[in-house]
Amino acid sequence: MENRIGERELAPAPRRVPAGFLLAELLPFRWWYLWGMFMIAVALIALWGTFPMAFTATAVATLVVIYAYQLCGASQRLTLLKWGVVATVDGTETLTRGTYYSGTTYYNSYLPVASGWTVQRPRYSGPSTKTKVRYRLNGYQGDIVVRGREYTDGVVLADPRRPSRARCVTAFAYDLDRDETGNWVGRLRPRLVVGMVVWLVVMIGWLTLAGFVAVAAANQHDGPPTATPTNGVDVVGNNKMASYACGGGDIDIVGDDNEVTVTGHCRKVRISGNDNMVVLETADSIRTSGDHNVVTYRSGDPVITNFDDSNTIIQKG
Repeated sequence: MENRIGERELAPAPRRVPAGFLLAELLPFRWWYLWGMFMIAVALIALWGTFPMAFTATAVATLVVIYAYQLCGASQRLTLLKWGVVATVDGTETLTRGTYYSGTTYYNSYLPVASGWTVQRPRYSGPSTKTKVRYRLNGYQGDIVVRGREYTDGVVLADPRRPSRARCVTAFAYDLDRDETGNWVGRLRPRLVVGMVVWLVVMIGWLTLAGFVAVAAANQHDGPPTATPTNGVDVVGNNKMASYACGGGDIDIVGDDNEVTVTGHCRKVRISGNDNMVVLETADSIRTSGDHNVVTYRSGDPVITNFDDSNTIIQKG
């Protein structure tokens, strides 16, 4: 078998690589990229709940790995766009052909199949085929492996400076249409553009999620919640042992059998419930309701309002 389809339809190298092709390589929509990101985010959710910063690091590392793989292939494809020439196809050999019971099977997937320069991407359901394509260029003989649909007679581009670098036109996500001078047109299919936009949105959302988790984790470990003049703190529940900070705000403690320590200066501290132990640094006013609450403060001259004699409010320096 000998095939040099399209050998006269390509402008001499080096050729300009259209910006659209570059953008398509930078925004690669791949289902298995999304699947990997989904599994990392969901399958290990229990781990991320315990170590949220690990999710941020893993999310960034995942994108780094994806783009390292993507750019490795992109560099070869872009090099072939600039320098590649049409190689002579000498023959093919089917290495493996899956069945419905073994091997890789596709269901309703868009798989490329080429005839010359023309690449069609119809939906395909069926087993995967691995085909070895033998080619030659300037005395060099080599081969490439085409996976997915069975190879027919698609153009093979090879780099004359390094003939072992070769790809079938089905390896490109975009169509390699040429103008009358033999240069790349750079037109992108609508479905490819949609995929690029989707990938951009996914990537922005992924990094935003990673950043949000990092900020939330950092804030969680910066210190106890702080009551400010515009945002008070409500401590609601029973049998809690917790620490809080005051920056001129109000704290309301509602519940029973809580042990609460408050640092800083509070404007108002209100305790409602029974058997609470509250340690304050300083406050402008303290109000208690309920039974057997014990409130101590280190300094200041707060206005004290006590609705039950069983409550104790004392200063301990």
